[in-house]
Amino acid sequence: MPSLRSFRSRSAMLCAALMVVVLPTAAHATWSVVAVDRATGRMVVSSATCVAQAALLRFPSKGLMDVQAIIVPGFGVAAAQAGVDRTRANQMLIYAELKKGTHPSQILAMLVADSLIQQRQFGILDMQGRFSGFSGARNGAAALAVQGQVPGTEVYYAIQGNILASNAVIQDAVRAFEAAGGSLEDRVMAAMEAADAAGGDKRCTCDTQPVPKTAAACVARTAHVAYLVAANKSSREGVSFNDGTYDVFLNVTDENTTPDENPNPVRTLRMRYDAWKMRRG
Repeated sequence: MPSLRSFRSRSAMLCAALMVVVLPTAAHATWSVVAVDRATGRMVVSSATCVAQAALLRFPSKGLMDVQAIIVPGFGVAAAQAGVDRTRANQMLIYAELKKGTHPSQILAMLVADSLIQQRQFGILDMQGRFSGFSGARNGAAALAVQGQVPGTEVYYAIQGNILASNAVIQDAVRAFEAAGGSLEDRVMAAMEAADAAGGDKRCTCDTQPVPKTAAACVARTAHVAYLVAANKSSREGVSFNDGTYDVFLNVTDENTTPDENPNPVRTLRMRYDAWKMRRG
C-alpha cells in the first residue's frame, strides 16, 4: 500500500502537470518601437524577439508582426506583446477603437478588463499625438514601457519590452530615438540598434539555437527574429488589424537569413533597411 508521503508526491506531480496544461503559454518576450509623425502621417512599428520563427508559426501566426502590430492608417498604431493574446481579441479591440478615434488611455482602460492583463504589454499611439502604455506585473524582469514626444517635433513614440537584459534596453532605445535625425524609420532603426546593443532579449546569445549559418561570425545576438513595417495615412487597410498594403515591410527570421547576412537579426534588419532606402532613392 502506498505511503502518505508517496501519495502526496504523486498528487504534487499531478497538480504541476495540470498547471502546465491550464496556464497560459510563457511570455512572448520582445522589445518594440512604435512611432508616428503627425507632420507626415507616417507610422512605424519595429520589433525583435528571442522566439524562433518555428515557434511563432505554432501560435499560429505568420510571424512576429502578425500577432503584435496594430496598424490603422491615418488614425494610429500599436504593439501588443508579452503574453500575446492568441485569440487576437485585444488586437482587434485596439484596431477598432483607434479607428473610432478613441483616446489611447481609454483603450487601455478597456484592455484592463482582460483577466490576463498582468501578462500583457502595450504601446498605443494615435495621430492626434495621444499615447498610452502598459506593462503587466507578470512580465518578468526587466520589463518597461515608455512613451513620449521628441522635443520640437510632431514625432511621438512608445517603446516597450519584457524579459530584457536590463531596463537600459528601453532607456537607451528612447535616447537613441530622440537623438537620431532623418526619417521616422531612421529614428526607429536607431532605437532598435540601441536596444540590441544594450542586451535586448536576455534569453538569446550566439549559442541559442536556431542560429542561421552566415559568413559573418556571430559577435552578439539578442533575438531570433526582427521586423520593421511602415505605413502612410493613405496606405490601404486589409480585413484585419495588420494585413493592409503598407509602404514597407522588412521581415528577418532565423529561417530567411541568407549566408551573406548576419546571424543577429537586428543587424540584418539594418542591412535590409539600408538596401531598401537605396532602392527607393
